[in-house]
This record gives sequence, C-alpha cells and structure tokens, in this order.
Amino acid sequence: MRLRLLHRRLAIGMGLAGLVAFAGGAGFEPVAATLAAAALVGALFWQPDAVVSDRLEKVLLPVATVLVVRALIHVSVIRDDVVIPVVDLLLLLMAAEAYRDLESANDVRLYALSFALILASTAYRPGIVFLVAFLAYVGLSTLALMVGHLRRRADLHGVREIPVEGGLMATTGLLSGVIMLVALVVFVTFPRVSQGWAGRGEVLATSIAGFSEEVSLGSFGSSIRTNPEIVLRVEFPAGRPADIASLHWRGRSYDRFDGVRWTRSRRLPPSAGPTRWYAERWPGPVLEQQIFSAPLDVRVLFAPHPVLDIRPTNGIQPLFDNAGDFEYWGNAAPAYRVISRIGRPPAERLRAAEEGYTPSDRYYLQLPRNLDPRIAQLADSITRGLRTRYDKVVAVERWLQSLTYTRDLPATARDATLEAFLFRRRAGHCEYFSTAMAVMLRTLGIHARNVNGFLGGEWSQFGDYLVVTQNAAHSWVEVWFPGYGWVTFDPTPAGAAVTETATAWFWPGRIFFDGLQHRWNKWVLDYSVEDQIGLFSGWGEFFQRREEAGGPAGGPSTTRSRPYLLALGLLALVALALYVGRLRGTVPPESRAYLRLRAAAGRAGLDVPPGLTPLALVERIGRAAPAAAPHARAVVDAYLRVRFGGQAAGEEERRALAARLRQARRALRTAAGGTSKSVTTEPTLGIVQG
Repeated sequence: MRLRLLHRRLAIGMGLAGLVAFAGGAGFEPVAATLAAAALVGALFWQPDAVVSDRLEKVLLPVATVLVVRALIHVSVIRDDVVIPVVDLLLLLMAAEAYRDLESANDVRLYALSFALILASTAYRPGIVFLVAFLAYVGLSTLALMVGHLRRRADLHGVREIPVEGGLMATTGLLSGVIMLVALVVFVTFPRVSQGWAGRGEVLATSIAGFSEEVSLGSFGSSIRTNPEIVLRVEFPAGRPADIASLHWRGRSYDRFDGVRWTRSRRLPPSAGPTRWYAERWPGPVLEQQIFSAPLDVRVLFAPHPVLDIRPTNGIQPLFDNAGDFEYWGNAAPAYRVISRIGRPPAERLRAAEEGYTPSDRYYLQLPRNLDPRIAQLADSITRGLRTRYDKVVAVERWLQSLTYTRDLPATARDATLEAFLFRRRAGHCEYFSTAMAVMLRTLGIHARNVNGFLGGEWSQFGDYLVVTQNAAHSWVEVWFPGYGWVTFDPTPAGAAVTETATAWFWPGRIFFDGLQHRWNKWVLDYSVEDQIGLFSGWGEFFQRREEAGGPAGGPSTTRSRPYLLALGLLALVALALYVGRLRGTVPPESRAYLRLRAAAGRAGLDVPPGLTPLALVERIGRAAPAAAPHARAVVDAYLRVRFGGQAAGEEERRALAARLRQARRALRTAAGGTSKSVTTEPTLGIVQG
C-alpha cells in the first residue's frame, strides 16, 4: 500500500474511533452521525485529486458557516447543551480534511479533530462503548504517528514511496498495548477524588409500569408494557441472599387516596418509627447491600425496609423525611451502602402490639368521600370474629391473594376503579391489590399506607450482583403496629409480581453487557480514593505472608484480587514475548551474522568505527588476519545480497553462512593471540552503511 494512502486511512480510522467514543458517551443526532460516518468510511476507499478536493471545500464552507451560527445561537439564545452543535461542526471539518488530496500534509489537523472528539466524550458519562473505541484510538494513533513520521522523512529526502511491511506494523501496534499498560498503572496509583456526577449524557429513567410521584388506577385500554431498563444493581458483601425474589426495594410511601390515585400530603407530620425499634425489637437477620442506582425522575433511595443504616459512597447526601422515606441531594447517580433488617417480627409479638403511639388519623385513616360502602362491608365480613390488628391484616391479605393477577388493563374507564376490581373483574395488577388492602384496613380503623418500589430481581452470573429492572416495579402495603413501626404486607398473589424477564434473544447478552458496564462505572468512572486504598490493601495482603509457619497469604480480598494479578502478569509476559519475537524477526539472519562479524573484528583489536563500510571491513580483516578473509568475504557477500539485492537465502545457504561466521571468528581470535586488545560495542542495524 502507498505510504500516503496508508497514513490517510489510519488518520481517518482515528476519526471513526472518536465518533464511536462520543456516541458511547452522549449519543448523536441521527442525521449528523449517519452522514459523518458515511463520509469517513467513503474516504477510506476514495481519495480525490487536488481539483475535486478544492471543489468539495467550496461546497462545505457554507455548511460550516451555518453550523458556527447554530452553535452561537445555542450559547447566547437557547442556552442549552452546546457540545452537540460543536461536535457536528467538528465532524464536518473532519470530513473535509479526510477528502483532501493525498499530497496535502493535513495529518496534524486530522489528529487534532479526532482527539477533540475524544475530549468531548469525557464531558458526558462515557460507557463501555467508549472504552472499546478508546482502545482502538490508541492503537490507530500509534500506527498513524509512526507512518506519518516515515512519510515526512521520505518527503525530506525526496523518496517517493517507502514499502511498509506487515511485521513493522504489528510491532508498532504492540506499542499501544504497552502504552495502555502504563496508563493502567498510572490510573491505579495516581491519587484522585471521584467526580461524583451523573454525566451530561445521563438520561433520567422513568417507569412505564410503576414508580413515580403518584400511584394511579386510572389507566385502561391495553396492557402494561414490559420495560427492561435497569434501575438498580445490588451487590451483597456477605454473599447472595437465599431468597432474592422476596426482597422489596422500598422507594416511596403514599398517604392520601382520592378514589383514583395515591399521592403524598405536603405537610405530613412525623410518622416514622424510631430506628431503635427496628434495631432492638425486630429479631430478623441483617442484610448488607451496596446499591448502584440509575438516576430516576424521583430522587429516592431504594432499600429493603426497615433501614438500620445508610451511607453514600459518592457525592450524594441522603435525607430522611417525615414519612420515613429516603431522598437525596446531589447530581451523582446514587451509590450507597445499606444495612436492613430482613423479615418482620413474629406473629405473637405483633398480635400483642395493640396499645401505644400511632401516627396521625387524618393521614393514615383518610378515605375518599365517595367510597363505595360495599368495600367497608367486605372488609368487615372478611375480618368478622377476629380481635387483633395482626389477624385482621393477615385475613385481608390472604383474601386478596385469592384473586387473579394480570397485566392487562381494564377495557374502559368505568372498569378502572377499585369497586370494579373487587366486585366485577376480580383481577388486576399490583396497584389494585395494594390499594384495596390499604383502603379496606382503613375502613377497619387500622393505619395503613401504599408503598411503591421494586420486587426481586435477576441475578447476574457474570457480575455477581442483582439486576433490578423496571419490569420489577411493584406496589405493596405497610401497616402500623405500636412499638414496632411500619410492617410490610404484600397482598399481590405470590409469584405473579416477580420480575418479568424479557424474552427477546438479546436479553442474556444485555445482562452480560450490563456486567461490563457496571464494572466500568465502578472501577473507572467512580474510582475514588477509598477504592484506591481498598485495592492497595488487597494487593498488600497478597504479598504479605502470615507470621504463622506455613500460613498462606491473604484473606477474602486476596482471593478476589489474585486472578486479576495473574491475568495482568500473563498479559505483560505475552506482550513482552510477542514484542521481542517480532523485533527479532525483523532482522534477517544474514544481517545478524554481519553484525557479529563486526563485533568479532573489534574484539580482535581492529578499528571498526560505525561508518566503516562492509567491503572496507573485509579489506581490514584481510590485512590483520589473512586466514579469516575468505570467510569474512562470504559473510559480507550474503549480507549485501539480502540488504540491497533483496535475495533471500535458503536454509542450506544459511547453515553454510553460520559455518563461515564461526571460521572467521576463530581465525580472528587466533590472529589476535586469543586475547582481546580492544572492545567495541556491537553496532545496531540502523547505523550500518554500505
């Protein structure tokens, strides 16, 4: 391939990598992205002459002017994100440079424009696609800089073309791997503070099936659509829990029901149980979680109820409101550690919890004015003969669980009511079940509220964490028990409201890809000083031996870090072996034999300066050691045929050459009396002249 064409194609490849990198962080306007990608790909296969190139530049100049004006309008008038308009201008300029004729030395401009795309992508929250594109960019830029240097040197010396062999390209390409390894070491060891922001390109996740500022029963006409968008990723430091399907990821509670929708009262008095109740009076096990949440349109922290402790691990600040819900301040995608109590107090204790403080009747016994009286009659009939609060709650819960769960919405607005659910349809989704239970309990004088969040999740074998999608959106009920606080009850039929996995063929791949994305977010985008300390601590344990005789090194963190250290070491060894092997393979045996002959002459006391030509070397050896002259002549002739004649020797000829070299070196040692009078360093192939 022509040197100029190869150089231009590598530079265009850098531009394509920058295009993909930016798309991985912020996305593109479809028209601009498609046109730019098509233009760059076309430039890989067609390079116009100088006349056509000038005509294209005259056409693109007015378009560039329009884009500049557009960017100025976004800055001064619209006042929104100016990065996308500027990137569109960068793409146009890159396309113009890609179609210049090959005689134009515009490599620096192409480098600068592609690097500007890489920088622009970091203004957003770049994902795993950015990583792949960045690795490609590093490899292509290394090759482009090498080929560009050869092109400039060829132009300087008036050489039209220089053939570039595949071995040289492969060896140079390996340098990009070394660069990435060095960058990885610098990244891990250089202290930093996590940026703690969600990124300009982060899109707020909204739920079709459930979680929002309110819960409404008014939808009708079709069915609840599936939404596989991932909203929570949950790690468990102590290991995977036994029953992940039963975990209720509580988000927000609602106290006011108007007959159609649940909302939150603005001036709600304190109505949360003290944390010490949950810590001291609830005997259930404790579950620790590390939660990474997508930014929702409602600023809520999700966690199983009750929460004993919650601590952010990035730039957010949690807030505990009067209802006992956790909100947060800050621009980062929430990442936090939670300790929760799992399960609820035993039935005997809850049956005895009849007297004590209860929250405001105005809010948690509130009922809509036009409530159908049949609902109260139904609740009374279900609980007739039961005396304790707990038994009545369980009775209503079990009765509702006997109905049918469906994601199909009511056909008409008349059927989209609580009355129609209980007395005609007797089938509905989770919000109907939780609404019915809360309202029925309130008619009995039992303080209850509706709660929204997510239920269960799908375990990611690749990432070893729980994936919670918007398909898991769910509603349930919390009931107040004096001395114990709010207790969770779920009237939706068992197994009906668990996470629904999408049946599309790409879903397993999506979970795998999310595992890559999660690790990228955790160890790159959100890498903090705390993470750095923990990583160094694990490595320290790996290298530290226990004081006990024969004790193995390290603990759990050592076990986790050992595979990564071994993989990194193997990668370094493979890269080194490939580099050395490739480097050795680029020097022909005839050239190595000639270099060894020069070194042997120097050790025999001959003056062998770097500028000494091969034929002059033979003449100098003949004067000092006549017996070595014919053998030296054979070595030099073989070297000259390969170096300047392009004639490759066969295997038999190379064995004969090795024998000639041994005889020449032996004759030189004999002539020198077996001792070295002077020592010169072995020259490199790059300084051999001739």
